[in-house]
Amino acid sequence: MRVITCAILAVFLTLACLGPVSAQARNDMTITAGELVDRIGQSRGKFVVINFWASWCRPCQQEIPELITLRRDIPESELVLLGISVDQNSGDFFRFIKQMPFNYPVYQGGADVAGLFAVDAIPKMVVFNRDGEMIHTSEGYMSGQELRELLSLSGGGEGA
Repeated sequence: MRVITCAILAVFLTLACLGPVSAQARNDMTITAGELVDRIGQSRGKFVVINFWASWCRPCQQEIPELITLRRDIPESELVLLGISVDQNSGDFFRFIKQMPFNYPVYQGGADVAGLFAVDAIPKMVVFNRDGEMIHTSEGYMSGQELRELLSLSGGGEGA
């Protein structure tokens, strides 16, 4: 009986410790359309690249490592890079971000975010210039080299 009581207590304490942390992480990693628009507006003077993806999407899984390399090569003073997951299941989102060594902010977006940018297919890339104007949108895999060329042609300098 004592072993069962200890086991139940251990499970309860484990769940009690994990509950608030997971809830806090979920709140911090969710972004609304309004918050995303604000983020773009606050990034004047920098390029903004938004990558919509999902954990189960094979082309997304190929594209993300190239974005990680891009983030490493182009300073934050020149480029804001954001990843927005369209995963329906928060568990899938959190498992994926633990596996992938993201070096840029990633969020789980709600339906309002997908609607704002007409995300009908993924991966989807949306690029804003330094003046906050949308200059590119594409669906499907986009290589890091293609993105670098786009930024360079748009006045991104040699680093882009």
